[in-house]
Amino acid sequence: MLRWPIKRCAALGVGIGLCCLSARARALEPVSVFGTPVAFDITESSSLLYNFDNRDARENQVPTRANDNWGLFYNRINVLANGGVWQVGLRVDDAWFFRSPNATQIGLDLVDSRPGGVTSPSAPAYFRQKVNEAGVELSNRYINWLYPAKYYATYTTPNLELGLGDGYVSFGRGLVLSLRKLDELASDTTLRGARITARVRTGSLSLRATAVAGTLNPLRIDPASGRSLGVDASVTPGFVSVLEAGMPRALSTDFAPNTGNCATFATCSFAPDQIFGAQLELSHRSAKIAVQGSLLERSTPLANDIVRSSTSMATGSASLELADLSGHGNAYLEVALQHLTPADRSTPQLAPGQAVYLSVSLLEGPLSFLFEGKHYRRFFPLLANVSPVRARELSTLSASAPPTTEALFLDTEFESFNTCVTGGRLRSDLALSSTAAVYAWAGYYESFAESASNDACQVSRATRNRIVDSATGFELHSRDRRFKADISVGSRLDTADRELSTDSGNTRVFYREVYTRHKAALSLGGPFALELQGWHRRRHQTVGGPEAPWSEGDELLGVDYAARWSVALGFSYDTNPAVPKSYVNGQVGYRLSSDSNLSLFVGQRRGALRCVGGVCRVFPPFEGAALDLTLRF
Repeated sequence: MLRWPIKRCAALGVGIGLCCLSARARALEPVSVFGTPVAFDITESSSLLYNFDNRDARENQVPTRANDNWGLFYNRINVLANGGVWQVGLRVDDAWFFRSPNATQIGLDLVDSRPGGVTSPSAPAYFRQKVNEAGVELSNRYINWLYPAKYYATYTTPNLELGLGDGYVSFGRGLVLSLRKLDELASDTTLRGARITARVRTGSLSLRATAVAGTLNPLRIDPASGRSLGVDASVTPGFVSVLEAGMPRALSTDFAPNTGNCATFATCSFAPDQIFGAQLELSHRSAKIAVQGSLLERSTPLANDIVRSSTSMATGSASLELADLSGHGNAYLEVALQHLTPADRSTPQLAPGQAVYLSVSLLEGPLSFLFEGKHYRRFFPLLANVSPVRARELSTLSASAPPTTEALFLDTEFESFNTCVTGGRLRSDLALSSTAAVYAWAGYYESFAESASNDACQVSRATRNRIVDSATGFELHSRDRRFKADISVGSRLDTADRELSTDSGNTRVFYREVYTRHKAALSLGGPFALELQGWHRRRHQTVGGPEAPWSEGDELLGVDYAARWSVALGFSYDTNPAVPKSYVNGQVGYRLSSDSNLSLFVGQRRGALRCVGGVCRVFPPFEGAALDLTLRF
């Protein structure tokens, strides 16, 4: 059977070659603990990488010099023990940076590349200024850490589940609470604390109640940038200090002295939010009604935007799910309210935020329809208390993920698009035969927080953008499944209701894009299979982008040999004048055994914004080599 591309995460351009090699860990022989058989699963994952000059240097800009010439050995060990109704797990992360940039060298490089004619400040003063900037920039990057990333213990019976430590939580469709693992974005966020779920069944009725309490616990080391999230005692009061025991701390350096207050301590980039949540769910056959709520409380806000400066965020919703519409589809509706408490109590109180999300799926023979609609007013994601100045790479961390209703790969919801928007998307799939299908979608949205700052969500022509998103494509596969392909073309037209001022004059065009996406797999006979996938785009962003339209794209060609070897060549291009024009890389994977894998990435990968289902982050460019080894025992 053919498989989709060699290291799908590599094809998505994720991170720096730290590909997720997924397979279930093989259980060791059970051992007896106090008379109870206990099975152990152990997974060891190691990555060795070196990043050379990634070609993003800019005059006067320290961050573009601070991401060159660094090396990392990143080791993760997961131990899981299963013993009847008990399960205990531990993940320990070890990051060792064997090479990192030097603040003095960064200062010298910037002095040498100063724009011509610069006379103020003088070269010595300019050098001292840039060395100080570089020292602060590096104070929470490339720091060696060994810490307990995740740990948990659960007790599970058919009617009761108790958990302590780290756990994933998702209520509804992500409007209220969504803590999950996204390997594609090198993200893994859990709630560290306590959770309880009780279930009662009576005939065809089922009642489930869940309650959670704890602190937000994202991964603290970002292997894509070398950045670490550090806390100090001022943001870990009381029991929070117990949950943060052994976690990375904010370190005092010559450039970042300890002020005793995380708000002013330059390496204190994270303050754990306390989260309380509950859900009550009643099910009857294929119908399900639920109410859920969450309360996020902050200690010291580390940013002044409307979300991260709020001392608390209370969100609640009610949902109705019909899993079976007489055999012709399903439907889901969720209505939510949200209240923000500003740090400054004298700030005028605004009306609570509102959100309505609807999903309807219909199926009739070879034809299916999926409609997703949303109406959000001042409805914000539960952004984590991460300083966007001190840890910009991780500033999008959030404890919720309001649905976008758009394609999973979409990365063109600019600014606060999804906080004040109304619209939806209709997708239709038609099976032409047992081997061919066509699909198309069309979406229309009106956003009031994309081209204008609009935290109050004022609905008017002065803040409105109209967006039309459409695509069409087809899927083919042979009867013996030795060939399959998916090819689509799409466009996005984003127009403001008012004139926008640009260097080229006034315009109503905010954003334009046309693109094509494809992926295909072909058996070449014997043990060989060919895989191909790509995404090519023509883009024009009049506000915040380059002056003229530009093209960009990625193409990955891979060959699989039996179940052991995989080889791939990747090529990317970008005509945006602010970045290099081309990127080339090669990848080799080898399955040592059914439980162990080895992969090597060598070459370049362009930096870009990557999104998965509305959760996005910016990955820096990479140029170097990465070796990944996964062993399972």
